[in-house]
Amino acid sequence: MDLEPEGIVPPDTDQQAGRDPVALAVEALLDEDRPEEALAAIEAALAEGRGNAIDLEFLAGDACLGMGRARDAEERFRRVLEQDPDCPSSRCWLAMALFLQWRFDEAEVACRAARALPDAIPDSHVVEGLLLEHRGQFEAADACFELGAALAPEKYQKPTRLSRAAFDREVRQAARKLPRQFRQYFERVPVSVHDLPHRELAFDGAGDELVHEHVAPDILGLFDGVPLPETAELDVAQLRPNTIYLFQRNLERAARDPEDLIEQIRITLWHELGHYLGFEEEDMDDLGLA
Repeated sequence: MDLEPEGIVPPDTDQQAGRDPVALAVEALLDEDRPEEALAAIEAALAEGRGNAIDLEFLAGDACLGMGRARDAEERFRRVLEQDPDCPSSRCWLAMALFLQWRFDEAEVACRAARALPDAIPDSHVVEGLLLEHRGQFEAADACFELGAALAPEKYQKPTRLSRAAFDREVRQAARKLPRQFRQYFERVPVSVHDLPHRELAFDGAGDELVHEHVAPDILGLFDGVPLPETAELDVAQLRPNTIYLFQRNLERAARDPEDLIEQIRITLWHELGHYLGFEEEDMDDLGLA
């Protein structure tokens, strides 16, 4: 399930969006999954007065979401809304940017405003579903996801749901498929399956300061602890237990079908084990952990 803006859905402006070659060039970079280059191109164009500024601000928000920079995305979408308060795409993706910062109350207000617009985009129903999930309203959330899939079947699909017992079986199967030299490490780091991430993982306690920005509410999995190569340098008595978390409902939403869900479980489990072992991303590919 793709939860980032898919190209530009332009706000209302006097200039016909889509005819601007600057915006088209930025869109091409985003379509090629090159958000850093896209953002650099946007900043250069804005500094030089080229292109449609409001469309470029929207695309900058798109790029920031693609890079996991939810705070910066929020700022960009707010800039668009200052000039066009009824832009349905910016309303929707502002809600998403707030959601990714764990600011659920503000995100609900923004999402409600997005869904109330007569030309609300299907993505707004999906964002509403995400918020309902984190309120524990799973049936209502799935109804929103199904509505999003019905309105935009080329982009969204109904989540693939498994019972917890069936999901746990797939986790065990994924562990058995690991290359032999890595299987032993599951005896040292437990795997804990949860429906969704909990706030304490991102805020490192009950405080209000987000200290782990990489821990977003929609993450698929997480290694929480100290990587194995670093433990020799620390006082073991002071370490909290290492844990690999898998988040079932996020994985189910990310999958296209049951077969893809099984593959996503495997990829995520192996990836998080790689983090425990201290491998970099490129190392995981080379060692068969991707």
